[in-house]
Amino acid sequence: MTYVIDVLRQEHRIIEKMLRVLERELSVFDRGAHPNYEAILGVIEYFKDYPDSCHHPKEDVIFEKLKSRSPSAAAKIGDLHQEHKDEANRLRRVSQAIDQVLSDQDLVRRNVAEIIREFIDHERQHMEKEERIFFPAALKVLRPKDWADIALKLADRRDPLYEPGLAQKFSLLRGKILEIEAEAEAERLD
Repeated sequence: MTYVIDVLRQEHRIIEKMLRVLERELSVFDRGAHPNYEAILGVIEYFKDYPDSCHHPKEDVIFEKLKSRSPSAAAKIGDLHQEHKDEANRLRRVSQAIDQVLSDQDLVRRNVAEIIREFIDHERQHMEKEERIFFPAALKVLRPKDWADIALKLADRRDPLYEPGLAQKFSLLRGKILEIEAEAEAERLD
């Protein structure tokens, strides 16, 4: 039943790809050049929709089961739900900063870069913590019945990932972001 952890790890790899796109565009911004804002906005849109509707709910169900089975193991992880809220707040700051840049408001470039870098760094730290502490704890502590309960709970809830067209939307959005980024890189090399 641990396939859910495999799915979450795969989702982390996809999230990392989106962070690398954002990081590449940030490096262009840091050099004083104009990044590809279409790619940045695509990544922001992806992070606004995907983690909260598809990724975090799965983690939350596992974490709740882990808390009930081993409060001490859960305590080592901390408040996962609050971390997810904090991620959303940092993303909101990134979105606002980019909106201000695009509307030609006076901003200190360094402040915009720091906001974006903070988002990237925290996302990576959060995923690393989940990979290093949360997932191994869940795999160690949870029993087959727990995983069956988790699967049942995930199946019972209306999972947005399985809404008609939503998985395809995210796949198309990821593909478009990567395509835009590849085109931007090719233009920069010319």
